[in-house]
Amino acid sequence: MTSRFLLSPFLFLVLLLAQVQADEFDSQAFMGMNSGNSVGAAIKRGEKDNKRVLVFAYDEKKNGQAFHIKGMLELEETKKLVREHFILVITDFKDRNIRDVIGSEGMDRPVYFLFNTDGSLVQKGTAAMGAGAGAKLVKEWTSK
Repeated sequence: MTSRFLLSPFLFLVLLLAQVQADEFDSQAFMGMNSGNSVGAAIKRGEKDNKRVLVFAYDEKKNGQAFHIKGMLELEETKKLVREHFILVITDFKDRNIRDVIGSEGMDRPVYFLFNTDGSLVQKGTAAMGAGAGAKLVKEWTSK
């Protein structure tokens, strides 16, 4: 009977750890906006809608990656600016549009890419920067 009671906490711990490993960024739940997963389709839409494309590439198998994106976009003002000014894409590093421009950026942390309406890359960098730096960066992008 005691082994049965020990198995339950062990099973609970295993299930909890399995859930922690799945590191996803849900833009609808976090930001109140849908995101695409195709950079190419978003750039075509951005050209049509005259909006730049903000892409976050990350490896959801690595723990803590979505945490960094949430940290960068944490402030309500930042979320609002992103909703109003950008088409948002959440993808992985395998996307061909990302592979071609990743360059020297490491893949151990999520990376942001900002594309112009014509598909040219404006800026890229690590998304592991925190709320204050994220807000400052998004404000710079939207003031131009």
